[in-house]
Amino acid sequence: MVERYELLVKAKKAAQLRVTELEAEVEHLRREIAERDRQIEYLKVASILSPDHRDVEATRAVISELVREIDKCINQLSL
Repeated sequence: MVERYELLVKAKKAAQLRVTELEAEVEHLRREIAERDRQIEYLKVASILSPDHRDVEATRAVISELVREIDKCINQLSL
């Protein structure tokens, strides 16, 4: 009976150790998931903010037109 009790105590300690290990692993995985979720959110924001090729061309065209208008105004003021 004492041997059985000692075996059960050893089994309980082993199980408690395993539970502790698994809890630590779960916490590590939760932190990793949170970090990856944060990275996904950053990538979503970055992809939204990154300009499309058409947007870049349209912006360049607007800026070029504004520069031409400014040059015309400077020429008219110089006369």
